[in-house]
Amino acid sequence: MIDTQIVGYVLQEEAERFGKYAAALSLDASAVANLLLVREISAGRLGGLIGRYPAVSGGRKIVAHLRNFELKQGFADHAEKFGLKATPAASSLFRAELVERWLEKTVHNR
Repeated sequence: MIDTQIVGYVLQEEAERFGKYAAALSLDASAVANLLLVREISAGRLGGLIGRYPAVSGGRKIVAHLRNFELKQGFADHAEKFGLKATPAASSLFRAELVERWLEKTVHNR
């Protein structure tokens, strides 16, 4: 079976906050992660995020369970444009969302 997951590592405290954030949006952490990955592919903000929200190696995993391999490959290709593999790119992206809260603002129109 083809692996259709992207993992991003965050600090323990961030993982707990990410889970609470997802629950407050009536989603699970994987759904939030998926939305963030899809948005990033179209928005292309990663270059400005990686310096402010550096990737964490180790720590706790946030796993995006993707619907298809094409999305995984698309994010991996996107991350490569910034000199990153998918895992550290996802780490920076997930850490940034805990501060910027784009999805919450979008859902609640704030």
